[in-house]
Amino acid sequence: MIITDVSAENVLKYAELELKDLPESGIIAIDGLNESGKSTVGETVCFALFGRTFSLDVEELDKLIRWGESRCSVTLRFRPGDGEHYEISRFLDREGNQGARLNLVGQEKPMARGMEAVEIKLYELLGYGFEEFIESFYLAQREITTPHPHSYAIKAMAGISTLEYLSDDYEGEIGLEQGAVEEIQQEASGLEQELEELAVDPQLLPAMEAERDGLVEEDTSALADVEALETVSTAYQESLPSIRSAVGRRRWARFLGFLSFLTAADFMVNWGFITRMPDHDLTRLLTSLISGWIPGWNEQYVPWLLYGGIAFAFLFLLFWMRSAALTRRMTMLRESAESLADGIRSLHRQRSTEPVSSDSTPDASSDESPTQEAADEPTVDSTVDVALRPDADEAERLCQRIVVFNAETSEVMDLVSREKAWTNLESRHRQGLIEDLEKRIQQESERCRKAEGLQQGNEGLQEKIAGKERVIHLRELARELLDGATRQISHRFNHDLRDLVGRTLPLFTEERYEHLQIDDELTVRVFSKEKRDFMDLEEISSGTQRQIMLAVRLALSQELVRGSVEGKQFIFLDEPFAFFDRERTRRSLQVLPGLSDEITQIWIVSQEFPEGHDFDLSVSCSREKAAITA
Repeated sequence: MIITDVSAENVLKYAELELKDLPESGIIAIDGLNESGKSTVGETVCFALFGRTFSLDVEELDKLIRWGESRCSVTLRFRPGDGEHYEISRFLDREGNQGARLNLVGQEKPMARGMEAVEIKLYELLGYGFEEFIESFYLAQREITTPHPHSYAIKAMAGISTLEYLSDDYEGEIGLEQGAVEEIQQEASGLEQELEELAVDPQLLPAMEAERDGLVEEDTSALADVEALETVSTAYQESLPSIRSAVGRRRWARFLGFLSFLTAADFMVNWGFITRMPDHDLTRLLTSLISGWIPGWNEQYVPWLLYGGIAFAFLFLLFWMRSAALTRRMTMLRESAESLADGIRSLHRQRSTEPVSSDSTPDASSDESPTQEAADEPTVDSTVDVALRPDADEAERLCQRIVVFNAETSEVMDLVSREKAWTNLESRHRQGLIEDLEKRIQQESERCRKAEGLQQGNEGLQEKIAGKERVIHLRELARELLDGATRQISHRFNHDLRDLVGRTLPLFTEERYEHLQIDDELTVRVFSKEKRDFMDLEEISSGTQRQIMLAVRLALSQELVRGSVEGKQFIFLDEPFAFFDRERTRRSLQVLPGLSDEITQIWIVSQEFPEGHDFDLSVSCSREKAAITA
């Protein structure tokens, strides 16, 4: 940017400061004795642009106001790289109130109003801020020293400030993510501790459920067996009279059938001998016997033997059929006896004969009315002594008698009643075990659900940790890339800075010094032709040191122009020739206007300038004057 006009009221020494139509190129010389207000011009320019100055902290800005006044104001017009003409105005009062306004010259409507808005817009127009300005285009009245290599301004000039901002942001994010990972890990450790304390056995719940299901199945099977036993017992009791009656009738049918068979055979044999062998001795014997048994017997009755044999044969057939029918009837009735015997044997094979715990024995003397749940349970005859449950041998003996229908109804009823009582008591005991298992299963299910929830929570936390570790890895990788880019850019910046200083230094030192070494810490060493080696600055004169540092400062300014500034640029040098002899000062004044095509407007403050040197604008300051007009 090039400054065209500066106007101020009540700033430091001056009640009025008016610099109009300033030259856009060349040297603007400001001279005067000490405390004549020379540096006030630079402070005014600095305050106009950035709302602060080099010499005053932000908390001390009220010292900028002229003694005895309540407020100060400044207006500065400039042309940045876009060619437009801008005007920035600021005011400050003793209460610390400060205002700022930026607009195009000739337009009332501001482009930006307020400190922050103006600062943002001005940075867009200029390409630099206060820190870069102080380290490059504004040399305040001070010793010219090597700039700090890690200052923001130097980093901005080198183009690495943004990279370092990003790197710092990533470092902050890494710290936050690492802190979050630690917190999540602590939370995960808590969940893992809870899981360990729960100590859930994954096999326990299925085992208990299987045990419960087995008890339920066993109880259902036992009750079904008892019910089936009662059914076949009833069938046995009902069929016992019938089968015993059938046994007697079949016995008589078989006996009568046997007699009928013998009679039929006798009749048929006699008829056969008489009709087929009438002259046989046996036939004559049979005829005499029959005649003796049956008076009036003669040959005309011989056919009746045949008829009688046929009749008795028919009777034999009838009795055989009756016997067969009774046998089938007995076989059908015998199935109930075999079923009863099988049922009794099954109860003894499938269930333990250990007595049920006395805790599960129903209390017959209890006066409490039975609940609906108790009413739904199988009825138990409390008069039955469960210790008299038939053992296996007794049961087997009874089964053998049942099969042959020798067991009496009373015996069967007694055994079935005792089996039923025992089974009901076992069922009550099993129901107690099932209820206890149900409670334990419910508790274990709750523990399993809690463990599953803790496990899912832990898995979710592990996923979060993995995600954050990926973020950390990416941020660390990005930082490595940024650090590599920063080192590369910084190295190139130092190389370019060295080249720029190498071109300007000979002009300041009358070709005595040409080559510099500038490392990453901006430590400067100069090559001596006489010693044929690089020397530290302490080895050369103070005047030469300041010439070298001035060359470095101008090179930094040139770097900032190349990297950030568009168009022409001004530079303000406050007492740059302190400790210079006249010849060095004259030489520097001759060299400065031609150092750069971009830095064209050069403001120089000095107590006095060599005689005979013409400037594009000269401003003289006096201790007695409270106003400057040029």
